[in-house]
Amino acid sequence: MDARIFNVHDIFLIITIFEAILIASYRYAQPGTGKRASYLLVAFLIVVMLDMITNLIMWNPYFPMPTLVREHFLPLTFCLSHFVRGPLFYFYVRSLLYSSVPLRPIHLLHAVPAVMAVVVVIATGLVSSDLQQRLGGSSISTLASFLWYSSSMISVIYAMWSISTLYFYMHRAKQHMSQLPGSEITWMAVLSVCFLISWAWSIVVVVSADLVGGVFADTVGTSHNFIRFLLMNGLIFISLIYTGRFIRLQSEAHPEEEDAVSDEVLQVIEQGIQTQRLHLQPSINIDQFSEKIGLPVRTVSHAINRHLGTRFFEFINQHRIEEAKRLLSDPKANDMTILDVLLASGFNNKSSFHRFFNRLVGTSPSDFRRRAQRAAPPAK
Repeated sequence: MDARIFNVHDIFLIITIFEAILIASYRYAQPGTGKRASYLLVAFLIVVMLDMITNLIMWNPYFPMPTLVREHFLPLTFCLSHFVRGPLFYFYVRSLLYSSVPLRPIHLLHAVPAVMAVVVVIATGLVSSDLQQRLGGSSISTLASFLWYSSSMISVIYAMWSISTLYFYMHRAKQHMSQLPGSEITWMAVLSVCFLISWAWSIVVVVSADLVGGVFADTVGTSHNFIRFLLMNGLIFISLIYTGRFIRLQSEAHPEEEDAVSDEVLQVIEQGIQTQRLHLQPSINIDQFSEKIGLPVRTVSHAINRHLGTRFFEFINQHRIEEAKRLLSDPKANDMTILDVLLASGFNNKSSFHRFFNRLVGTSPSDFRRRAQRAAPPAK
């Protein structure tokens, strides 16, 4: 770094720190549901801020700070921030997707790497200059390298775990919702992948410093500041726009009973379709459906899965396609466009409607209407 206290790369890092402070304050003060997700996001942002502040001070020798604090305190903040960020991000993603995240004492095991790293730093007397230089092949430099690589790898593993959690959420959501939250999940998946790239990039930074050094290593390292800046803005976007739109599922799937479904239960479900026409509500999910027909969610899910051999997502859309076929075959509805038909059938997404119609009927809605019109008896 040059003789100035802050250069342009540091400015991006400072802006990112202030953005993290603002979004953490906003999420902490925001009322409503999903408070656990908000608290986990705040904790994650605090850790991210700690990480960036540590980075800002450690690599800036002109930053005014007592040598004792710089050399002995920064390694502790380094360990806390680098080893805790991954678990906090994973639990934040999980809390967004599921209605309850059972935080049990066993989950404290996720903090073990951070605690062990802090204990090792204190016991060995590792200082900031050891983390920066990692030269000489001594045991302390080997330990410093191990802390860099292991903390980055742990973060990468948790980012991958978050992505897999999103994947399984989409799979389970098909049993609970008639319309999947596609854009929200896509953005959350993109953000998770970006954090994965960012934390993987930190490994590249360390490798380039160890094997190449010089201007190349400095360029790779400072580019990480820009990546963090973009990530923070992406996290702000997700938090402000999409957080409230996630439909939270139950955190644990209950084992399904093996007993037969009663005829009364099936009749009530059928009345929900034929009489109450619940499938025509665009955003109906299994909780709302069950409440409308007066049955427990678990009973409805069991009946649809076990007796009808399908999932709620498929069950609702099958009936919507039947409604669409009825409208497309009705001469009185000839003035309705395909868009009108799909909206009247309970769909709110054109691609989903065409995909389901082609799969279940074997032809496009337009072709189906033409065939139905040709087959209809001539008007008298």
